[in-house]
Amino acid sequence: MKKYAYIFFLTIACFVFTKAQTLSVSFSKNEHPCLLAQASITINTGVSPIQILWSTGATTNAVEELAVGDYSVKVTDNNSKDTTIYFSIESVACFPSAENHFTPNNDDYNDTWDIYRIEYFPNFELFVYNRWGQLVHHQENEFKPWDGKSLTIPTPDAPYYYILFLDKSNKKDVIKGDVNIIR
Repeated sequence: MKKYAYIFFLTIACFVFTKAQTLSVSFSKNEHPCLLAQASITINTGVSPIQILWSTGATTNAVEELAVGDYSVKVTDNNSKDTTIYFSIESVACFPSAENHFTPNNDDYNDTWDIYRIEYFPNFELFVYNRWGQLVHHQENEFKPWDGKSLTIPTPDAPYYYILFLDKSNKKDVIKGDVNIIR
């Protein structure tokens, strides 16, 4: 009896299946009162190198100083997968905000009255009156925090009433309120 030895060559074929990468992008925008907006993207998945092109011409992950308007950003990865995000920057109301009290007692803490965001209104006009309607403070165009004095004389502890015209040539844009002096 003859014995035959058969040698089988087993060819193992390895196929590497690679999962096709998707392009995933996160988007955010920040709109602040009185300031120009910002927008940014984060690449979550995609094949490098990744190309970014904003409608402003920028090629970075973030853009700043966006005025009111419509914008877009196109992101393309090395597999030619792309996505375009369209977005708008809306007008965000910008109004001054005045403190409601201050303590002008020369302790270097809260000694003056401030109006926040007034610098965005260079043509403002401010009037401050006491409870009898007498003008105790006035200023325009360039804001200087009020120290609680009227004609260099300290005003007494009391509520005072202000009228703030955002544009002295347009008396329709007005903010009225009160501020208390506490010594």
